[in-house]
Formats: sequence, C-alpha cells, structure tokens
Amino acid sequence: MINKDSVEVLTNRIRKLEKDIESHKAVAKELKESEKRYSHIFEHSPVMVYRTDSNNKLVDINKSGLDLLGYSSRDEIIGMEARLIYADPQDRVRFLQKIEKCGFIPEFETSFRRKDGTVIDVQTSTARRNINGNMDGYEGFVIDITARKKAERALIESEEKYRTVAENSLAAIFIHQKTRFCYANQRFVELLGYDSPSDILGKPFWAVVHPEDRPVVKERGLRRPKKDFFPHQYPFRGLKKDGSSIWVELRVARASYMGQPAVIGNFIDISQSKRAEEEIRLLTHRLIEASERERKTIAADIHDEFGQALTALHFNLEAMQRSLPTDAMEQINKFSNLISTVEKLADVVRKTTSYIRPDVLDHLGLIPAMEWYIKELTQRHPDIKIKLEVTGLKKRLNPETETVLYRFCQECLTNVRKHAKATSVIIMLTNSYPWVIFIIKDNGSGFKQSDNGLPKNIKTQGIGLQSMKERVAALRGKIDITSAPRKGTIIRIELPIT
Repeated sequence: MINKDSVEVLTNRIRKLEKDIESHKAVAKELKESEKRYSHIFEHSPVMVYRTDSNNKLVDINKSGLDLLGYSSRDEIIGMEARLIYADPQDRVRFLQKIEKCGFIPEFETSFRRKDGTVIDVQTSTARRNINGNMDGYEGFVIDITARKKAERALIESEEKYRTVAENSLAAIFIHQKTRFCYANQRFVELLGYDSPSDILGKPFWAVVHPEDRPVVKERGLRRPKKDFFPHQYPFRGLKKDGSSIWVELRVARASYMGQPAVIGNFIDISQSKRAEEEIRLLTHRLIEASERERKTIAADIHDEFGQALTALHFNLEAMQRSLPTDAMEQINKFSNLISTVEKLADVVRKTTSYIRPDVLDHLGLIPAMEWYIKELTQRHPDIKIKLEVTGLKKRLNPETETVLYRFCQECLTNVRKHAKATSVIIMLTNSYPWVIFIIKDNGSGFKQSDNGLPKNIKTQGIGLQSMKERVAALRGKIDITSAPRKGTIIRIELPIT
C-alpha cells in the first residue's frame, strides 16, 4: 500500500523532472538558434573562415575560403593537412609555436598556395579551440592582403630607388618644413662641412645662409608658401659649419612631405664659377678702362690733328679769299663754298670727338654731359621729348661710375631713337646711398624678353644692352629690364657709390 507521503515525494520528483525537461528544451532551442546564426555567419562571411582538428587537418571551411584557395567544393579540401596550403612550410611551424605559447594570434602574415599553384599573401587571426579542457583544434579567419603587400613592396622599392638617387646625387638635396630641415642627403652634409645628417636636421634654414645674404633669402622664403614667385633659383653665400662661406645656387619647389606643406630643394656648388665670374669681371673692367682710355686718346688725336688742320685750312682759305680782286666774284664764291665745307667738317669732327669721349664729361661731370647729350639729341629729333630728373647728387661720382652711367644713357637713347620709336622719355638719376640709381622709361614699342631680360631677338636689338650689362656687372652693379610689346620699356640700374 502506497502511503500519502510516498505519493507526494513522487509527485515532486515528476514536477522537477518536467521543469528540467522544459529547461533542456529551451537550452536546445537556443543552441539550435545559435548554431543557425553561426552557420549563417560562417557561410556568408566575406573572408575565409576555417576549422582544423587536433591533428591539424581541415574539418570545415566556408565558401569565401574555397574561393580564396581556388577550390570548387569542400570535398576537395576537407581532411587536407593545413600545412599543405602554406607556400612556405616553415611558416606553419612558426605559427604552431606561437599559438601554442599564446593560445591566440590576432595577426599572422604568411603566404598560401592556391590550388593552381599561385601564391597569395594573407593575414590570419586564429584561436585555439578547447573542449572539456582538452585542445580540440584551431579556428580562425583569413584575409587576402596580396594587393596591400604588393603596394607595400612597390612603395619600398620606390623609396629605395629614390633614396639611392638622393644619397648618391652630386646635388645637395634637402627638405625644409615648418622653418626647419627635416631631410638632408649626404652631399648636403659634405658641402656644408657637417659630420652627419643629424647635425643638420632640426636647424632653421637661415643657419646655413651667410649673415649678409639672409635678408634677401628670408624675404623670398617667407613669400614662398603664399603663392608662386620668381625666381625659383638664385645664388647666395652658404654658411659652413666652420663659419666659412661657399657660393651656392638654390633651386626650390613646393611639395607635400608627410602630409604637410614643405619645400624641397638643392644646393649646387658654384664657387668655381663665381671665381671665374670674378676673373671675367676684373678682365671686363680692365677692358672697359682700356677702351675708354683709347676713346679718349682717339678723340684727343682727332681734335688736335684734324681740328687744328681744319682750323689752319679755314684761316688760309679766308686769307686767300681776301687777296682776290673784288671783281673776281666766281673765285670768291668758290672760296666761300670751300670755307663752308671746312666748317661743316669741323662740326662733324667736334660731334664725333664728343660722341667718342665728350670733354664735358671729364671737365664738368656726369650731369652736364647728360644734359648736353640730351640737348643735342632733341635738336636733331624734336619729336622726342626727354625729361631728366636728378635727386641728391651734389658731388661728382668716381670717373668709372660716371662713364658707365653716361654710356648707358647714350645706349638707351640710341635704342629709343632706332628701335622703340618712343615720343616720351623720362630719365631719373638718384643718390640712394650706398647706391646711385639710374632709371629710364619710354612709351615706345617695347619687346619680348628672354629669360635674362634681354630682347629675344638679340641679333637686332640686344647687343648694346648686353654690352651695358657687362659694364654694370664689372662695377658690381645690378640691372633690371622690364618690357613688353606695345607697352614701352623700363630699365633700372644700381651702381655702388665708392
């Protein structure tokens, strides 16, 4: 006979069993849903997902993995040893050693061999799978990084190529950013007498510029980031580590470096050419001096020999004319014609000697000589209006400077008359210590300029200007020419006052 207590105990057990069954059903349902979700992720993942067993054989792989490795079905690859898909078996050994130590590898780069034998670069993320405390295999993801690795190799090769070019270049190459050097090649280091690039990096650009040239270089450097400017190359004196100077030509261009605006440039050592220029300048100076002495001598000889001979001839003809009878009108008229011809010859001799070397330049100075020349020119060409403005010149300049300025005035006014066909000319002469500045402006036809400022058609227009540039350079002066077709010409020269 079953007692009441036994029935109650049995009932409680049955109820508990029913609850356990319900609980297991819920867990089974959740597990099924979880497996369904995992299966969906596994199958539709855009990257390769795989699993291996404890013997390192593939037990599962998704479609993306099949596509990555070039297989058409799982049957072809399931059961294959994982090491066989590695292009280098040693990579698999390193992989196993690392994962055994850590249990998880977030990133491991290697190469896989596809079914057709081609090799691809991949990155794996793998974890060790444990069941009941025992290692049951590995599972993870694989990403194709072939394109990225190809780009990285191309970048490395490109950097190596350009690094080789830069480091072996005969030009001193640098990169300047945020007022500091951030790159300098070996030639740059050697040129300025430093021991290594680290001695240059971080220094301001002005540290390698001679103090006397810093204002000009600074002004151009500050303009550079704002807009395009001229010139992109110019010479100055570089400052070496030991304090000595070296002539360099700077060539620069704006660029982007490490994502920020920068300037890339190079120095070319032009010390030797500067020394050659100085020798040429001195030689030109001596030639000009010799030429002016020769002009002075020729002018004096013409004046003394021809002038005196013509004066004597003039007196003799007049004396002979006076000795003729008053009724010998035919002979008197012939003598009058001869006397007139002699006077014209004397005038030609006077003008020729003045053009070759005007006495007024030697005796009275530059300004009276220019005024005389302008007066002579406007008398012969009244259609040209010339205005001379002089400021601050109370004393005479040295003879060499006066001669160059006078010859320059002559050459410019000759060009105005022959080529520019100008009707208005303004000449300004200014003492702006330590320079004397000469500016001439005209409203003539102008001309197309070449890179050096001279006319492009130098055969017909620029020979005289080229000669004057050499004269200015011989005195360490500066010249600037601005012109354009139908817009006239402005020429400015600056000569040091010594």
